[in-house]
Amino acid sequence: MKEQKGRSRHLIDQEIISAIDLIPTSDLSENTLIESRENQAKMLPQIDVTQLFPVTFEERAVPSYFGGPELRIEIIKPRLPKYNKMPLYYSIHGGGMVLGSPVVDRQGNAALAAQHGFCCVSVYYRLAPEHIQPSQLQDCYSGLKWCIEHADELAIDTQKVAVAGSSAGAGLAAGLAIYVRDQKEFDIHHLRLRSPMLDDRTSISPEHPYVGEYVWTKRSNYFGWKSVLGHEPGQEETSEYYVPARAKSLAGLPPTYVSIGSIDLFIDEALLFAKQLAFDGVLVELHVYPGYHHLAPMFPNAHFSQEGAKSSEYALLKALELL
Repeated sequence: MKEQKGRSRHLIDQEIISAIDLIPTSDLSENTLIESRENQAKMLPQIDVTQLFPVTFEERAVPSYFGGPELRIEIIKPRLPKYNKMPLYYSIHGGGMVLGSPVVDRQGNAALAAQHGFCCVSVYYRLAPEHIQPSQLQDCYSGLKWCIEHADELAIDTQKVAVAGSSAGAGLAAGLAIYVRDQKEFDIHHLRLRSPMLDDRTSISPEHPYVGEYVWTKRSNYFGWKSVLGHEPGQEETSEYYVPARAKSLAGLPPTYVSIGSIDLFIDEALLFAKQLAFDGVLVELHVYPGYHHLAPMFPNAHFSQEGAKSSEYALLKALELL
């Protein structure tokens, strides 16, 4: 029996609920992907952050360490640095593995650079389904490794490195952190996961009565995971670097911040991931906010948006010893 439409509406914080009527909810598929990309590009015009904040903005093409094509990164720095060596904030954008670009995080990264003196780097990783894993892992790793190897040129402190992402970007960030842990070439010192997309099995699990009704649906999630993995979700031999929820141990990961909305499709996997982090001796901070937390950036003055911004900022600065 089909669940009644609007079944989870009463669970959304009233300060942000109007967004539900502004953002159309549709199931993403191969047939609608190109149109969805075009619509998203129109909604996210190129922002000149140098006019909004005292920062510099630069794009660079950097090499892949896996023999793949060059990848693009964007670098935002404070015009007047607070530190001789800046902390590095490495940002991975969301979009269900099939959409998006660093443009969506550009303004937030510029604010972080201006206010707290970070060098903020975002990576244009290859999107699925045109490119399947390990393309995304390789691009995210190559961009970060390039920053570490060019620390003097960028004026960054390799002992103060944060990796962050939202939604699919948070899933890629978590997979990258596990990969970096295992490679033992350099260290990450903080992991920021907001509404993380961590587990392909969510897309084939039994229906949850109150999640996945709005914005990012179970069918969209199925399409995203199938696109990036190149096969049906739920198969046993899937790498933990691609699907972080598959990790047998999260020991050795850096202090991790996790935030999630109570009706986000990813609520269960985020809670289980935080539980696993705690079990494996990783310092973890978990926040569950009412409703759909992806909407918080649209309402920066809402109470829970401010609470989320404050708690995530504190965790970041604390982990990098900047307080």
